[in-house]
Amino acid sequence: MKVASFFAGCGGLDMGFRQAGYEVVWANEFDEAIHKTYQFNHPNTFLCKSDIRTLKAADIPDCDGFIGGPPCQSWSEGGKQLGLEDERGKLFFDYIRLIREKRPRFFLIENVQGIINDRHFNTFLLFLSTLEDAGYVVSYSLLNAADYGIPQDRHRVFIVGFLKELNCTFCFPKPLGKPYVTLRRAIGDITESPRQYVNEKVIQEYGEWHNHDIFAGLWDAKFMARNRVRSWDETSFTIQAQAKNCPLHPQAPKMKYVSQSQRVFLQGSEHLYRRLSIRECARIQTFPDRFLFFYDKVQDGYKMVGNAVPPRLAKFLALAIKESLNANPIRDEKPVNVLVAYYKDDDQLCLTLKNKLYYVRAGLRRGALQIPKGMVYPVYLLLHNH
Repeated sequence: MKVASFFAGCGGLDMGFRQAGYEVVWANEFDEAIHKTYQFNHPNTFLCKSDIRTLKAADIPDCDGFIGGPPCQSWSEGGKQLGLEDERGKLFFDYIRLIREKRPRFFLIENVQGIINDRHFNTFLLFLSTLEDAGYVVSYSLLNAADYGIPQDRHRVFIVGFLKELNCTFCFPKPLGKPYVTLRRAIGDITESPRQYVNEKVIQEYGEWHNHDIFAGLWDAKFMARNRVRSWDETSFTIQAQAKNCPLHPQAPKMKYVSQSQRVFLQGSEHLYRRLSIRECARIQTFPDRFLFFYDKVQDGYKMVGNAVPPRLAKFLALAIKESLNANPIRDEKPVNVLVAYYKDDDQLCLTLKNKLYYVRAGLRRGALQIPKGMVYPVYLLLHNH
């Protein structure tokens, strides 16, 4: 199957879909600082460098699916959370516009957890309803990358949609669960000292490890407000796009508590505290070592890695989408849908049957059973106890 990638970045989603057997035929990325990295690692994909706001359906080759993660800064809990008041937040609508115009069989959208918090949830529902009105059955879920063999806690929202006429039923991949992949397993073999940079131009000279560069800038008060060290036998904190906020290497002891808003480095061990290198972050994001990042400023390297979807997680999602498409019922057979309801005791069952009170909490509001708009009505009702 062929897919087109939007807001491609360095291509974490793209790599995962390729690993799952898809062909990424076309990708769009506007940031010129990323172009060399993308083209080197995805030589068989045509890279469109235009602003997505200028694109039309005719600019995109025919394909089975769209994949992409619109900019997250507008929704991130660590930012100003301007939502649609931020021009970057409005790019979400441009992605939806192209989905409406091109009508691929499926789409996938990724974004940060903040997009479903109380401040932005109504906007999120607007995005979903717009996609449903475009002719798609839409599902969404909040996933933690650590549950899928990725050595970091990374909560992200994924939206997956299929054309209604396909009658696809989508299930998000089941978590692998514990034991989680630890930092020791992910980066324990990288023992070479990293190269340090602040604002000077990076010299692309490689030792044993490519991109083994660190940002050596100062630690600000916000960074020192909480512990930033995870031990070797734990998963990493979220790999972030800002170099200054990168988690610290597990060689250092955990930071000492001073107050609710302040931690300090353990006295006598100050020399052990350093940020994870770009290569170490890439490992934690599950990029293979052959995946090279090109940048003049070390900050750009962290940005590329931190903004990416971990390829391993992308592969799990790609396989789940493929399974849904392959399990698609024969077109001339009407699918049978069963609605399941629960009753507490025989008295409640009698009352339900007598008055035909077949109520199920449905819709997109929180705490409700998720029944996407566009699903066909159930044929049977199954009442059960225990």
